[in-house]
Amino acid sequence: MSALHAPSLRIPRAIGFGAGLLALALFGFSLVGAAWGLWRPALKGHRVDDGGYALSNAADVQFDSYITFVLITGVLGAALGATAYVRGGRYRGVGVLLWVALAALAGAASFYVFGGATATSLPEEPGEFVEFVPKFSPGIAWLVGPFMAMFTYWSAVFVGVPYSGDERKPEETKVAAGGALGPRDGGGAHSIA
Repeated sequence: MSALHAPSLRIPRAIGFGAGLLALALFGFSLVGAAWGLWRPALKGHRVDDGGYALSNAADVQFDSYITFVLITGVLGAALGATAYVRGGRYRGVGVLLWVALAALAGAASFYVFGGATATSLPEEPGEFVEFVPKFSPGIAWLVGPFMAMFTYWSAVFVGVPYSGDERKPEETKVAAGGALGPRDGGGAHSIA
């Protein structure tokens, strides 16, 4: 009598690559976002006679948070796009271009959430002096990371940075007899004169 075997489930490598890219984006953006939340400038104020608080640096705190969100998610998105291009040589195409944008958008969301979690919040019972990081809405800045990821990936494809995972042996890259370059050698049907 034969033993029963559970069916084996094979996940295609392309799906594994996409999952790894998403995990890298979420992990990297979250770590940097948590550090960003600790670094963000805070509003500072002191109690006034009327019972309220006078804030000293209200205008530049919001702008600093916004511009650093834009710059950091843009740089992280560009790094994600470059990583997708370099590490995913056999999966290059429009699908990866769109996936890297989606991964960068998810990364920007995790950056925002973790940055908000580590930022100094408004005290429940303020004393004579208060210090807190105000919340802000990124608005159109949500798209900076995905744009930079797509732009970097597309630029690398356009420029044609060589695939680092080339598994050919050195003898396979030599010019064929007669000087003709084959399609694997970057020449197609051209011949050398």
